[in-house]
Amino acid sequence: MIDTVIGNYRIEREIGEGGMSHVYVGQTIAATDFLPAGYSVVLKVMSEELAGEVTARKRFVKEAQILSKLRHRYITSFYEFINRDDNAVLIMEWVEGTPVDVLLSEKGALPFADAISVAQCMLEALVYAHGKGIVHRDIKPANLIRQKNGTVKVTDFGIGKIKDGSTVPGSTVLTKSGFLLGTPHYMSPEQIREPKDAGAKSDVYSAGVVLYEMLTGTLPFNSRSLPKLIDAVYRGDKPAPSSLRPEVDKELEAIVLKAMHPRMNERYESARAFFEALEEYNMRPMRSSAKATAIVPDPPANPSTPPPQWTLVNVKSDANEKHPIQGESVMVGRDRTCAIVLAHPAVSRRHARITLTGASCLLEDLQSANGTYVNNTRIERAKIKPGDVVRFGADPACSYVLRDR
Repeated sequence: MIDTVIGNYRIEREIGEGGMSHVYVGQTIAATDFLPAGYSVVLKVMSEELAGEVTARKRFVKEAQILSKLRHRYITSFYEFINRDDNAVLIMEWVEGTPVDVLLSEKGALPFADAISVAQCMLEALVYAHGKGIVHRDIKPANLIRQKNGTVKVTDFGIGKIKDGSTVPGSTVLTKSGFLLGTPHYMSPEQIREPKDAGAKSDVYSAGVVLYEMLTGTLPFNSRSLPKLIDAVYRGDKPAPSSLRPEVDKELEAIVLKAMHPRMNERYESARAFFEALEEYNMRPMRSSAKATAIVPDPPANPSTPPPQWTLVNVKSDANEKHPIQGESVMVGRDRTCAIVLAHPAVSRRHARITLTGASCLLEDLQSANGTYVNNTRIERAKIKPGDVVRFGADPACSYVLRDR
């Protein structure tokens, strides 16, 4: 398939293979109304041996229908569906980054701040999808791509379900490899029993399993025997995260275990409730696991020297947005109780704290979902000086220059 031209796209290399498709990276040949020439895309091409199967083609059509409804910063973008006699092709966004399953295989358990950040990006995407009536049904680390800026894209809605009734007949059959649709290690008990009954709470459960794995470096259920694995999932028989990683505190452990409770009515009511539980957890005082090496304070200021007056100024001059830093400690976030309120969805409710220490500012990230950056470097705790560019979250619109006015 390399160098094959499909529509306006030339295939360059293969990056994956599934039960029903091959996945390639390609480029646009000519500019279109929505993409420039030479733009990298992903092409998901139906396997030739399945091209004549009605159910397989309907699944491709269904995935295109689902993706066409989704436009979110944490979900891979859909560009085009090409339905040909010999196969079907989905054209999607190419995301530069590392799948979370690769991160786990290389690093084991992730730092707490990273694990929570990935989880909140994932949950924000699910809140949006569920609001559109779409259930993913295959949330797992392999379907999460972490970009260099720390944000995460959710991908592969191939077995997703539209709750308004437009599910595909035969969606509960086995794949050609003989396994249930989905990945049993991450599937909720109700999804294993009857895949067509999997709803938004099944995605909440799967997200809980992903967070469990990111925090501990291992799966909660990992039996090699499928019957034993399924029995353990039904019973909820798993080690507590703190038994595998003692640094996991009881509050965070309780959040994870509630999300993946085997009984639906014992889980969070929604992905939003799960997200907000993590947000509340982040709002607590900085924990030892998140603290960086202590920063040496400035020497006492000369009493005759007037203290600096700091202001955060939006990097876009036309924004005319300024935030004076007044007081010894200033909270920055989306919550209206913060001294500096940034009404942007990428900003956490209590995102960061700025503390005046003598002649300088100390910036602390409060385990925000999308991180705090100084001069494009993600930080947990850092001194900032006039001229530094501070970004709250991944969106450049939340970038500010520190000024000494």
